Amino acid sequence: MSYYPFVDKAQNVIGSRPCEEPSRADIKRGMTMAAQLVQRYGPKYWPVLERLKQEYDALDDREALLASLLSDADQAA
Repeated sequence: MSYYPFVDKAQNVIGSRPCEEPSRADIKRGMTMAAQLVQRYGPKYWPVLERLKQEYDALDDREALLASLLSDADQAA
C-alpha cells in the first residue's frame, strides 16, 4: 500500500474503464471553454485552443477520408 491510498484507488478506476474518443460535441465544448480562458487570462491558453481545433479538424478529415474510400469501394464492386 502506498503512502497515498487515493492514488492506488484512482489507478484502479482508470484501469477498469476503456478510454473513449471524444465526440465532436466534446471537442466543441472544450474549444468554447478554452476560448473563455484565453479571453479571461490571456494568450497563455492559446495552445490549448489550437490543439482542440486540430483535433476537431482531424475528425472532419477522418470522416471525409472514410466516406471517400467507402464510396470508391462501392463503385469498384
